[in-house]
Amino acid sequence: MDLHDLSEELPINWTSIMAVAQKAYDVYVELERKSRELKELENT
Repeated sequence: MDLHDLSEELPINWTSIMAVAQKAYDVYVELERKSRELKELENT
């Protein structure tokens, strides 16, 4: 949702692009890690 909110605010709030992008990136990294953990648990 943060990315959506940011896009509505552009170009006014352009200085927060990197912070919002990093937050989204970190969430997807964690999602991928949890997905791999779940697959490992399913295979044991």
